Amino acid sequence: MIRPRNLAKESLNSGRKNDPLDENREDMTPSDSYKRKLKEYSLLMEYKTLRNRVESGVYVVPGFESLLSWYGIVFIHEGEYAGGAFKFVIKIPGTYPVSGMPTVQFETNIFHPLIDPKTRELNLFPAELPTENPGATGGYMIKLLYYIKEIFYFHDIYWNGKEDSKREGHRINAVVNSTATSLYISDMEKFKLRCSESVRESLDRMKVGSDPQSSLRFGPYMDSHDVVRDKILRSGKSNEVRSRRVRSKKGGNLSYLTW
Repeated sequence: MIRPRNLAKESLNSGRKNDPLDENREDMTPSDSYKRKLKEYSLLMEYKTLRNRVESGVYVVPGFESLLSWYGIVFIHEGEYAGGAFKFVIKIPGTYPVSGMPTVQFETNIFHPLIDPKTRELNLFPAELPTENPGATGGYMIKLLYYIKEIFYFHDIYWNGKEDSKREGHRINAVVNSTATSLYISDMEKFKLRCSESVRESLDRMKVGSDPQSSLRFGPYMDSHDVVRDKILRSGKSNEVRSRRVRSKKGGNLSYLTW
């Protein structure tokens, strides 16, 4: 019997060994350090372009220590995970956007077919990210953020019937939590119950506080937040008006992803 390989983990380990811009490398040269700064600058520019292109309910902020770590949260409003606020961190390889698979690890335990119950890492292979020579596509961050949100609404399209798919000539498993898969198929009520436990844990975690390294922080609501909220609402209304004017001038209907 052929044992399926965990290509996601192999890719990550391989990428770390061969990453010339790994900040933890003892033999990093001034040239490598310069290249790393250029890489972080390009990531910052890509982050800037995401403003009006990312799915609603998904928020990401680059890390304080390194732009190769992005801290995010996804708010879920419908389905089995409704009410959840799941925090995650994206680790971007130094070879991005030419090659290398990123990793996405959630801060809390999530009962999900595509999330490893031991490491809390999301299986990214079903997303089919363009991790090899994406060329002028500008990388895969938009597609990755879309995938992170969609797995909480339509996760079955990424694993149902694809448990033994092939990639790079090897068999891989889309499912990394077989218990979640079995319950989803055989007992939906128990599956929903386990999902609700994940939702509660995510909300409890919000009360405790964030990872000290995280650049995405939450705290108790204060009166000063009212001012920020009003500015955001006014800004949203003005953007909507401008969008309507653009559609009106072009005589068409533009479809944008919202932040």
